[in-house]
Amino acid sequence: MSWGLCYLCYTCAGCRKKFKYAIDMIAELGDDFGKCPVCGMPGIPESEIAIISGDPTYEEVDT
Repeated sequence: MSWGLCYLCYTCAGCRKKFKYAIDMIAELGDDFGKCPVCGMPGIPESEIAIISGDPTYEEVDT
C-alpha cells in the first residue's frame, strides 16, 4: 500500500491561509518553498502528512 506524496503543511504568518507543499517540490522552488501562494509571506510549519486522497484543510500549492 502506498501512502502517496508527503506534504509539509503551513499557516501563513500574514493572511492566515492554510496550505501545503509536496516535499518533492523543495528542489524546484528553492527559497520560495513554504511561502504563501496568496500574499508571499513565509508560512508557519504545522505538520508533515502523507495524503492518499484530498484533504480540504490545507490547499495544495502547485507550480
